[in-house]
Amino acid sequence: MKCYKKALSLVLVLAMVVTTVFISAVSVNAAGESQVYFDNSVYKWENVYVYAYGTKENAEWPGQLMTKDDSGMYTMTFPGTYKSENIIFNNGLEKGAGKEQYPENAGLSLKTGQCKLLTADLHWIDYGKVDDHGYGFCYTESGTAFNTDSITVKLGLKNATKGYYSIDGSPNTAYTEGKTVVIGKGKIGNSVTTLTLTATGSDGVKTTQTFTFKKTFTASKTTFSAKSDGHTTEPEAGYYGTNPNMQLGKSKTITVDGSVDDWDSSMIIAQGVANDDPRVYMPSSMHEQPWDAYALYAAWDNDNLYFMWEMANTTYIISPSDNFAASNEARPWRNSIPMYLALSIDPTKQATGKAVGVDKGGNTYTNPFVWGCDGGVAKDGGTGFTTHIDTLIAMDSNNSNGGASIFKADTQDTDGTYMFNYDTRVPIGVTSFQAQDNKNGFKIKYANGTKSSSIIGINAPKGGRVMGDNTNPNSNWADFMDLGYKSNYGFIYEVAIPLSILGIDKEYIETNGIGAMQILTYGTSAMDTLPHDPSVLDNANVPYSYDESTSHEKEDVDNITVPLARVGALLSDTVINEAPFEVNFGADKNSGQAINTEITLSAEDYNSKGNVSYEFFVNDKKITSSGSSAKWTPTSAGSYELKVVATDGSGATCTETREYSIKDTSAELKVGDVDGDGDVSVSDATLIQKYICHVSALDDDALICADMNKDGMINIKDATAIQKFILG
Repeated sequence: MKCYKKALSLVLVLAMVVTTVFISAVSVNAAGESQVYFDNSVYKWENVYVYAYGTKENAEWPGQLMTKDDSGMYTMTFPGTYKSENIIFNNGLEKGAGKEQYPENAGLSLKTGQCKLLTADLHWIDYGKVDDHGYGFCYTESGTAFNTDSITVKLGLKNATKGYYSIDGSPNTAYTEGKTVVIGKGKIGNSVTTLTLTATGSDGVKTTQTFTFKKTFTASKTTFSAKSDGHTTEPEAGYYGTNPNMQLGKSKTITVDGSVDDWDSSMIIAQGVANDDPRVYMPSSMHEQPWDAYALYAAWDNDNLYFMWEMANTTYIISPSDNFAASNEARPWRNSIPMYLALSIDPTKQATGKAVGVDKGGNTYTNPFVWGCDGGVAKDGGTGFTTHIDTLIAMDSNNSNGGASIFKADTQDTDGTYMFNYDTRVPIGVTSFQAQDNKNGFKIKYANGTKSSSIIGINAPKGGRVMGDNTNPNSNWADFMDLGYKSNYGFIYEVAIPLSILGIDKEYIETNGIGAMQILTYGTSAMDTLPHDPSVLDNANVPYSYDESTSHEKEDVDNITVPLARVGALLSDTVINEAPFEVNFGADKNSGQAINTEITLSAEDYNSKGNVSYEFFVNDKKITSSGSSAKWTPTSAGSYELKVVATDGSGATCTETREYSIKDTSAELKVGDVDGDGDVSVSDATLIQKYICHVSALDDDALICADMNKDGMINIKDATAIQKFILG
């Protein structure tokens, strides 16, 4: 009872302190406000303006003049009525008179309650909250992914002179503005590292901010090459894949009904990435429908060749202010847009894309492309082929075009290449749009949906993409499923093509195989392909001649040069380059943990043969393991070498090492800092109260820090001493 009365007395006193702090905090900002900051140290504009548009517009261009605060940053606060805006910073001058702005096109995203800073090196980062408290922040955006062993990030402080950082629960370490820390060191790939920053401003309020970073691991892939297919460009690298895991589709009867239930991942013959259609390189064109091919599947039976492809829509995550594209109303079947399946049934034939026919007057004419030509002239670009193609299945996105057809390259041109023939085409268009019945046994269905369990792509806001980033392993890759991707926002298409009209049978597919590519267009020019061809992005950041806000990819000529995906069998001259046996290895926590922290070492094998066994070592001393993991609890500080040796069923071995450091924090313990955040505060006194009243326990370090009066005991005197310290 005596303990209870003393503790209660202290709680009441401390509650007064907390209440005072809370009132101070509430008084400095109105609910729902958002705030932006601009670092002008590089631009050095005489005047800095901010223009906000979206759900609200703060003023006519160039917007409002920003205010320079005590830190030298320019700032502007927006009321809670500004829900989701786009922000452009500029110097207030007109075009021709020295106008400068960032970004050049669409603005940076700002939502209610956010506080954002555009740094000197043009990173749009979280900058504490909309109040006057002290905050720690990171100059690298939270959520950044990296493919290297580690990255170095710079830490900052807002309204505070000192902060504390912890990485994956490591001991709190003091830092000042500009401190750099290493993220990901020693960790296993495909894991998330958590950086926690605490800071206390002049008002005495302690704040905590959390930032995450993903360390990725991409295993090598088995590749193949056959000269007879005519390709001149190697398959796209990185997360793209042509016949991943050497998959060739499956013999299986598919019900073409717009459902993905008949398909599984082993039937994928071409893998794309999300958020890589041409729109993303023209930030002002994100309002348009996405034509984003993600995965192509294949199957066959005695009667039909089947394909299914997935299309992704990540706009509502990347650019939510583009309301139309960000909704599933942006479905591709809103319009009748040409779509193709390009097949190589006879690899000796090479169709360049030209088409030949006889007009009503009996005159022979040629067009440079099958669709979109008038009088032998392409009206708006088109698609040609260097890789061998001899069959083109031309359909449209909402199955309303009665002229949809299968074109065969059965007419030889004077140069030895082949032309598609209008006169021998096989009609596959609809006979009745209402009934959706197609001619000659062709079937097509579409629906909202997603089959893939992961949607991998680059997580970058509009205006933040750079040409070539789609094959850069150090781009900010993410699984959009982790970011809230909605499966019903994706789109799927299923088709069935009778083998009889292709002139082949099941045995031909399984013995000789065929090549396949799916091509999406936005009119006549290719916008995305599976397998992915670089030509569909070579003009992505060039303006469209009819509308500067969108991409020239709509009207350029794309020439397909990569290998097609194979269905059923590889070509006879195929050379297979097997991926090496590899291991993704590392710890579950970032390097820099404290003595006596349990560390889990893990390994994941790739491209192995048979069962894999593992041996784990710390400084060349073998430690006890269980399967593909081992526990290690270091008892002394210092630098360590962590190692795994993996052996697969064929006897192949793979050795991976990681450098790792352990800290001795006992010398760094601060008396009174019971919670280990670097400060002596109300929370430390509260922890002592809970301990002496048996509400919660304290670990060894906390017990050392809790003995505020150094009498060797933890009691109410220590909590009182902390209270006196806080009150000066």
